[in-house]
Amino acid sequence: QGLRGAARRGAGPPEPGEVSMSEEPLDRIVLRYLQKRGYTDAERALRTEAKIASVSQMALVPHLGADASIADHILYYNEADSDPEALVEGYRLLREWTHHSLDLYKPELLRVLYPMFVYCHLELVAADVPELAREFHRRFASDHELAHGEETVALAGLASPAHLRSDPTALKLKQNRMPVRCCQYTFDLLVKYLHVANQMALLSILNKHVAVTVTDGDPAPEADEAARAARSTITGIGPPSFVDAFNAKKTGRWGVLEQSVEVQAMDEFEEERARAEKEEGDGDDEKDAKPMSKRSKAAAEKAKREAEEKERLEREAGNGAPAQYVPTIVKSEIPIPELSYQTRLDAVEDVRYRASVGADALPSVAFYTFTHAHGFLNCATVSKDAAIVAGGFADSAVRVWDVNKAVPGGTDLYETDPESRARRLAKDAALDAPAADRGEPGGDVAMAEKAEDARELAPGTDKNGASLSEADKPSRGSKVARPTPSTEYVGHASAVHGVSLSPGDEFLLSCSRDTTVRLWSLELKTCLAAYRGHEAPVWDVKWCDRGHYFATASYDKTARVWAMDSPSPRRVMVGHLSDVDCVAWHPNANYIATGSADRTVRMWDVASGECVRIFVGHAAGVRALALSPDGKSCASAADDGEVLVWDLGTARQTHAFLGHRGPVFSLDYAGGGRGNLLASGGADETVRLWDVAIGSGELSTAKKPPKKGATLGEYTEAPRRGPTRTLRTKSTPVCAVSFTGRNLLMAMGARAPSSKAA
Repeated sequence: QGLRGAARRGAGPPEPGEVSMSEEPLDRIVLRYLQKRGYTDAERALRTEAKIASVSQMALVPHLGADASIADHILYYNEADSDPEALVEGYRLLREWTHHSLDLYKPELLRVLYPMFVYCHLELVAADVPELAREFHRRFASDHELAHGEETVALAGLASPAHLRSDPTALKLKQNRMPVRCCQYTFDLLVKYLHVANQMALLSILNKHVAVTVTDGDPAPEADEAARAARSTITGIGPPSFVDAFNAKKTGRWGVLEQSVEVQAMDEFEEERARAEKEEGDGDDEKDAKPMSKRSKAAAEKAKREAEEKERLEREAGNGAPAQYVPTIVKSEIPIPELSYQTRLDAVEDVRYRASVGADALPSVAFYTFTHAHGFLNCATVSKDAAIVAGGFADSAVRVWDVNKAVPGGTDLYETDPESRARRLAKDAALDAPAADRGEPGGDVAMAEKAEDARELAPGTDKNGASLSEADKPSRGSKVARPTPSTEYVGHASAVHGVSLSPGDEFLLSCSRDTTVRLWSLELKTCLAAYRGHEAPVWDVKWCDRGHYFATASYDKTARVWAMDSPSPRRVMVGHLSDVDCVAWHPNANYIATGSADRTVRMWDVASGECVRIFVGHAAGVRALALSPDGKSCASAADDGEVLVWDLGTARQTHAFLGHRGPVFSLDYAGGGRGNLLASGGADETVRLWDVAIGSGELSTAKKPPKKGATLGEYTEAPRRGPTRTLRTKSTPVCAVSFTGRNLLMAMGARAPSSKAA
């Protein structure tokens, strides 16, 4: 009677036909007693009235089955009566027992120490004993800094119960269970030790905060325990096996659209080759009637282009790449905007003359250096023709440089090769024929004529024909920095953390710590709109490759998809457990990828707003993302310098690259085909190139091939590889890397002050 009264104390009356939470522990104890005594009829009657379907529902964890003695001890444990100093001593004894256990079981037992350390620390903070919590962290945190450095540092900042209600790391840990994987015998050893040592506080933590996945067979120590710990990241949906099941049931449309520039360019090139072959055949038939020297200039140019294309394909085949890339065409579930005529024309010309790059044919690299901007430049981007550079600064300003205008005698028109200009003029002349027939000036033809006149100016003169002074004339190889005029856009109320140029370079997006996103017109040089919706600083913003849509990532743990014509977001993606630091668009515009400080990468369906992929494997927060041109792969980079590549179809890790020493700020795939080359830039003042065309099927000697039917928790680690090439700057952290339309690699950063004394 006294025990039942104590169980009922502080609880309201239960609903009819329902077992109250306060009575449930007593029912379990009585049922265990009846089981031990062998009173099967009484046990059956109690289970029927208490609505207990099976004995396994009352176990400590499902894997313990009907083992009663341990659960009985936990039921008598009262957290309110726990002693903080006894908790610290209990963890010390558990740690000592683990380190003195057999080598066969020690690796799996050590995995349990970290969640025990985390939740013991949180219990001490909740008990409002800050001195004891700090001493506990000082004594034992060093055991976990290698595999869990970020969370260990975050725990050190928790000093009062109020922090547990506001700190993102504390909330994530308290609202989720930390996954641990071990074999059945290892788990039995752990539970029996806690039982025999009467460590009921630690046993309660194991039951309440740790999601133990028990496997059959012998212990399986990992070659890289840090990688195992990274795969055990809290995702909010359960242990790694749950993540694997989640990815398996979600399908996706991983390919490119029929409206994409790549597909349209391939179709156009095929039509040109067919016409060239036909004209060449007609020329052979008329060879007797017309001498070869009088063939049309157009036919000769087309034959030349065909020869160049054939040479390019042969070069690709010689490098081991497939002779022809066949894209996977998918249908869009959202309305796709059309590119402007000029933007599409420029993009097709870029595809025509794009350099084929790979591990055996590395790209040329150009670097834009921001001087006197170290500590102020937060982000940067460059246009596809490398003519426009934009940067976001800590003083809340956005600054834009037009490189063409900065050169004396330069023009606004994108300079291309003679053949490209000839094709452009021919197509523009056809569009402007009605105006020309009427004798009316204007249109693209007039603009092209003015540009052609400007290009024919003599060296040493500006576009007005005036002579330049010796001081104003550009000198080749000059090492003297000259100021470049820029346009300053002012409107944000705090630091700018992300900038993005639209296709065609008509608009610029910027996001800021002031929680807003602003749309700027580069032609009018003014702000057109301010988008409000995020409740915290916005870290990143990216235009869709087709324009009109853009995506944002914020400290409020959400990513949002917007349209230019609406002040409210079209989709709000919720699921990350910490702030979302980066966002990237899929080539078919139907998905976005997000990277978060919770160490996960997620893919979201723009049409439905649902998460369709969760990638787990980083040991630090994800800082940069990039999607391959064929829409089949996603690359992610973290604060610890590791770069991982994921297959979107199978949700498996295909590459793991090591080389950067510090955070990686930017990633980008080379254009064309499957994207065989990946570029990255980071805080270690380097640009690194990675070969993603090989190695996906090779395994390191330390790993065994995955078994048939293996789950994500059993095998996801790809072999580690180094960079194909490392390019070092003198003293400039690289904040952005980007391939142009013709595969020239552009990198940007602010020069750091020299550490050497003057």
